[in-house]
Amino acid sequence: FRRAVELDPSDAVSLGQIGRLFEQRGDLAEALRVYDEALAIEGNADLSRRRDGVRERVELAKLPDEYRAIPAAPEITRGDLAALIGVRLSRALGAPRDGIVVTDIRNHWAGTWIVPVVNAGVMRAFDNHTFLPREIVERAEFAETVARLIADLAPQERIREWRTAAVRFSDVPTGHQAYQAASLAVASGVLPPGGDDSFQPSRPVS
Repeated sequence: FRRAVELDPSDAVSLGQIGRLFEQRGDLAEALRVYDEALAIEGNADLSRRRDGVRERVELAKLPDEYRAIPAAPEITRGDLAALIGVRLSRALGAPRDGIVVTDIRNHWAGTWIVPVVNAGVMRAFDNHTFLPREIVERAEFAETVARLIADLAPQERIREWRTAAVRFSDVPTGHQAYQAASLAVASGVLPPGGDDSFQPSRPVS
C-alpha cells in the first residue's frame, strides 16, 4: 500500500488501508494522521466513521482512569455525571452564567468539568456552595439534568411534543415537584420508566 501511494500520492484507498493497518496494530495516533490525509483527498463515509472512532479512542485515553471506569459503575456520582456532560455534551453548556463558587471540588478528579457544568446551570450547586461530587445520582435529579440539557439540544417542536405527552406514573403524581422533568425525560426516550408504570425517583442511576 505504501508503494501504491508512492506511485500515486492521490490514492486515497491505499492510504485508507494503511490507516486500518496502523489501527489494527494499536498505533492510533498514526492511524488518525493517515485517515485525515486520505479524507483530505477524497471523502468516504466509512473511513470518516473509522477516523471518528479512532479520534474518540485517542481522546478517551487522555482522560482520567475514573472517567473511563464510569460505564462499568453500578451507580454514578454527581461528579461522574458532570464529567460525562462536560466531555460528551460540551456544546450544551453554552455561554456560562456568572461564576458560581463551589467549595468542595478542589481535589476531585472531575473538578475540571464540574465548574463549567454548574456555571451553565445544567447541574446545581447547593445553597452552602457545595456540589457533593461523591453523592450518588438518583433518577429524580438525573431527570432534572436531562430536562435542562434537552432545552439546549433538542428542536423546540420536539420539546413541545414531549411536554404534551404527560406520561403518567404510579408513584409520581402530576403535582410532584419531580413530575415535569420525569415526564419529559421518559417521553423523550432518554430515561426508561420503572416497572409497573412507576418512575422510581429515588433509585440510583447506573
